[in-house]
Amino acid sequence: MFTLAIVLMIILGLLLIASVLIQPGKGDMATSMSGFGNQLGTMFGSRRASDLLTKITIVLGATIMVIALLANKFLLSPADLTRDPATVNAAKPIIPPSTPVKQTAPAQQSSPAEQQTQPAAQPETQPKKP
Repeated sequence: MFTLAIVLMIILGLLLIASVLIQPGKGDMATSMSGFGNQLGTMFGSRRASDLLTKITIVLGATIMVIALLANKFLLSPADLTRDPATVNAAKPIIPPSTPVKQTAPAQQSSPAEQQTQPAAQPETQPKKP
């Protein structure tokens, strides 16, 4: 029964797509650019057609929503409702202990010319204690 509801929703979805694509745009370029203006639209009855297509679109959308709600409420099997999440029996990840990061002051940037004129810093040597 659930499969039938899904197939029905797919068919109604395709009809909904078709009804939306058939509808004329709000700013129809052909009628506004022609010399007839709004007379062409009322002569062939496009206003009634757009009203009908709008109602069909609303009914199809509402029908898909109702079928989806009813299928999820009444047509799901009890096995689908008692399914455990994927993380129930999953192994816990091993997280290494965090080590504190020593923050140092940022080094001052000097230009390459200053680096050439300054002598290289000599590492300080401390006398070894006996």
